[in-house]
Amino acid sequence: MTQRRFTPTVWATILERVSNGESLRQVCRTEGFPPEATIRNWIRSDQELATQYAQARVLQVESWADEVRDVAFSDDLEPNDKRVRVDSLKWLLSKLKPERYGLDRLLVMGDQANPVHHLHKTISVADLTDEQLSALQTFCERMLESKSD
Repeated sequence: MTQRRFTPTVWATILERVSNGESLRQVCRTEGFPPEATIRNWIRSDQELATQYAQARVLQVESWADEVRDVAFSDDLEPNDKRVRVDSLKWLLSKLKPERYGLDRLLVMGDQANPVHHLHKTISVADLTDEQLSALQTFCERMLESKSD
């Protein structure tokens, strides 16, 4: 029989299983567990449950990261099966937590939200040292040479 009433025991089991990598859909397919829509309604209607579920989802992503390693080193899978499973998990991780598992992460220093700052400063050639003027002349000559090639 499917349960539809909230109980702390069922909720704790749902959180544990999601934290360990199962999808909410998998958990709900278990005999005696509420339908997925019922659980999602619980989450929408109670901020404390929503917070607990969000924490379980964070742990779920970490569990999937562990799964990548387990699948990659598994001896009982065919190489193509391994590759597809690992690639699928890597893609999912890169979308759910790109700052940690993104495939095209950019290493930056400073403020992560605004890593690039354009600083423009007007200078006078008269203020440059002889060494700086020489470097500027070399740069300009090389630029002109590359344009003529």
